[in-house]
Amino acid sequence: MIVRSFLFLGFAMAAPLSASPPVEALARQYSDGIRPVLQTYCLDCHDTETQKGDLDLERFGDFESIRADPHAWELVDEQLDLGEMPPKNKQQPSAEERVRLVAWVKESLAALAREQAGDPGPVVLRRLSNAEYTYTIKDLTGIESLDPAREFPVDGAAGEGFSNAGAALVMSPALLTKYLDAGKDIANHAVLLPDGLRFSPSTSRRDWTEEALAAIRDFYGRFTEAGGATSVNLQGIQFDTNGGGRLPVEKYLAATLAEREKLTSGAISIDDAAAAHGLNAKYLDLLWSALTAEEPSPVLDLIRARWSAAAPHDAPALAAMIGQWQKALWNFTTVGQIGKKDSASAWQVPVTPIASGQDFRVEIKPPADGGDVVFHLVTTDAGDGNNDDNALWENPRLSLPGRPDMPLRDVRAVAAALAKFRAELFSRTADYLAAASEIEAAPDNFDAVAKRRRLDPQVMTAWLDTLGIAGGATKIDAYLTNKSERAESYDFIKGWAGADAISVSANSSDEFVRVPGDVKPHGIVVHPAPNRRVLVGWRSPVEGNFRLQGSVQHAHLACGNGIAWALQLRRGNGARTLAEGIAQDGTVFPITPIESLAITKGDVVALVVSPRDGDHTCDLTALELTLNDGTREWDLARDVSPDILSGNPHADSHGNADVWHFFSEPVEGSVGAVLSAGSVLEQWQSKPKERGRLAEAAQRLLTEGPKALADDAPDAILYRQLTSLAGPLLSTAREQAPVNATADSPYGLDLKLFDGDHLRVKAPSVLEVRLPADLVTGGVLVTRGSVSSPEGSVQMRVLTEKPENLTGLAAGSLRTVGAKSTWSDGELPVVSDTPILAADNSRVRARMEAGFAAFRDLFPIALCYPKIVPVDEVITLILYYREDDQLRRLMLDDAQTAELDRLWAELHFISRDALLLVDAFEQLWQFATQDADPSVLTPMREPINQSAAAFRETLVSAEP
Repeated sequence: MIVRSFLFLGFAMAAPLSASPPVEALARQYSDGIRPVLQTYCLDCHDTETQKGDLDLERFGDFESIRADPHAWELVDEQLDLGEMPPKNKQQPSAEERVRLVAWVKESLAALAREQAGDPGPVVLRRLSNAEYTYTIKDLTGIESLDPAREFPVDGAAGEGFSNAGAALVMSPALLTKYLDAGKDIANHAVLLPDGLRFSPSTSRRDWTEEALAAIRDFYGRFTEAGGATSVNLQGIQFDTNGGGRLPVEKYLAATLAEREKLTSGAISIDDAAAAHGLNAKYLDLLWSALTAEEPSPVLDLIRARWSAAAPHDAPALAAMIGQWQKALWNFTTVGQIGKKDSASAWQVPVTPIASGQDFRVEIKPPADGGDVVFHLVTTDAGDGNNDDNALWENPRLSLPGRPDMPLRDVRAVAAALAKFRAELFSRTADYLAAASEIEAAPDNFDAVAKRRRLDPQVMTAWLDTLGIAGGATKIDAYLTNKSERAESYDFIKGWAGADAISVSANSSDEFVRVPGDVKPHGIVVHPAPNRRVLVGWRSPVEGNFRLQGSVQHAHLACGNGIAWALQLRRGNGARTLAEGIAQDGTVFPITPIESLAITKGDVVALVVSPRDGDHTCDLTALELTLNDGTREWDLARDVSPDILSGNPHADSHGNADVWHFFSEPVEGSVGAVLSAGSVLEQWQSKPKERGRLAEAAQRLLTEGPKALADDAPDAILYRQLTSLAGPLLSTAREQAPVNATADSPYGLDLKLFDGDHLRVKAPSVLEVRLPADLVTGGVLVTRGSVSSPEGSVQMRVLTEKPENLTGLAAGSLRTVGAKSTWSDGELPVVSDTPILAADNSRVRARMEAGFAAFRDLFPIALCYPKIVPVDEVITLILYYREDDQLRRLMLDDAQTAELDRLWAELHFISRDALLLVDAFEQLWQFATQDADPSVLTPMREPINQSAAAFRETLVSAEP
């Protein structure tokens, strides 16, 4: 139908003439009224004798003579239209006479033309010229790029020289075919819509879909502003998400401040103010009403107070304050799998920062100035006064890796005792190291050596553990136990795996493959988890001096932030770093060969791969390692790649069953002390002939400190390890410290502040806690805050700096709790880091919740989701996501809402996403059966099928 329309468009049809009086009436009018006018005003110049301008009107004595020669009257009609008859210097007819004359001439010419309509003589069927056809198509479709006549033959010119004369516009069978082809080409640009069609410069459904998306985004852009995007890493590719669609708060605030006096006095209306500033009147009215209202609201009251005192130039600061609360009361979720079990119901979801209690776990890090660690336990009144604001710091304590917790009430006494113990202990470092050398040579003489040298047996044991002496075989825990039978589509890539993508895999083939990282033929690759490092360990079945060499290569060439690696010798409970570094961007890092390394039976040589900054994306890492004692060689690839699944531990090629081990350990606190390469104790281990000198150097380090050493210097790291309360030496002192000591100490808190193990306070309150950095670094301050009055409300924080203000309500920020184990897991809980603490079902809690709801009603972060196509999940079941309810509620009128609904209907109709999702869901569901839980997707199946069925009905109804 469309093609046929454009084909017939090429042929012009004569338009019917308008109706005019009968010829008899025109003849009577000529005799009675028109000829006398001509005699009076025209025949002086246009009689038979004069014939000025070759025009003789005197010869037209009656209407029949006019019928015989109507062409002369066409000239009369033209001259009358131009106002050139009669000339300006001649007598002029009246206005009524001129109107009557002009009307009669036009009606007469039309009547005579109609008389001859049935007998025109030879008339050529006229088509549009090439140019006329092209411009007509452009006008009809609105597509300037169309050139339908580009393949047409050039139009000829008739005898008059015009290319649009009927005689010149010939038609041939070949040209008719070209018209048909042109019609098909034009029809290819027709985009079918639910209620008609439009035309597009493109001819593909994908381009039409992009045009529909652009139209919606343009609509959104009329009311919103850009910004706010966050970055998401999807298998190593960075995408911006959650950006745009923002409520332009600052512009509206600036308008209210600029027009505040006029609006208050009634000098201008909201509509006038909105027009003057180019803003939406509906939202400006809502904002003005909220800012000038008197109904109490905890957050809006803060904003009103700030707004009342603000000048127009303060709008950015006021908008920033509102922005803090927007981030505290709203959270963005991932869109790609909305609809699955335990997923969020929307992209922008409300968060209520109210809780009955708050858990604190504050990592203790060394201060930059090298001084004490200082915390402030802060309790504020949540902005509503301090009536009933009694709070409780429950069982504040220090948690140190692998050690019993220390109540905060004991810190003062323990710190005093430990300071004395440490000074005495470190002053005898050289004695303990000399004893360690003796015991290393004769382990059975432990008791005799300790007694003879008057050394504490517990401390001596701690030194031996640190140095890896006489500690027995190295323990290995947390083996990888899940078998992986293939990677991608390669069944020759097998291995051992655990949660969060941690794995050790081997390629048993001669092929180089990508999974998606690169795996060499007969290669070994590993992948860490976000909080766990992955290890390949070789447990020595013999004793001897070994040569070690190998390499580490980050196997993802174009993504990820790389990995941290280390080659360690582990003996007993101690570990020694032989080599370490960072691998990134596919670069191979060869491990410099290590010669004559003394290894005893049961020692473990471990290649350790850790994620950097907790980011394990694209961390596949290729490892090579060989060990040779002069008579035999152990090769990781040769021993393991043929059949890695034969066991974990895995046998070597020499018949030893318990040699290669694949396991994991926490990134933090995995071993007591790992002696960095180059540190004084690592040299003490590797240079037996220089132990006396190195023992004295170690004693100076521990008694005098690292002095001017850089923080990452091996001895600076060693000092922090050995002087930490969580370290391998001072952990034994904890048991010996007299907790009832009454030393004058600046550390901890006065016992009078404690009620048992708890701290009871009334807001506002600040308790300063000072801790010795070298004893507690690496630990965690643990406590729980709660309100102890049924109608109290407080906010509690642990800060490193004393706050200036202890009253008012703080916005805080949001954080995600936990981590996903598979991609199909639901949304993780989100909590505030500074919640308002109030009792469940209390009046104060209800008042707070109502106030937060009022703020959210007025200040969403985003009005709409302008990206539409989500990129926040690797695997997505949402092709086009619509969320613009805030925009419709706050800004749109009925006509604008209808326009937006129409644009979305066109997008769905053009893209046919409802049909595409049916197949996409089945593929994803099958994929989920391999590495996730497909049952979480089941709730999505029926809605997707129902949408597809409804769309098919829409297609049928749109066909007419």
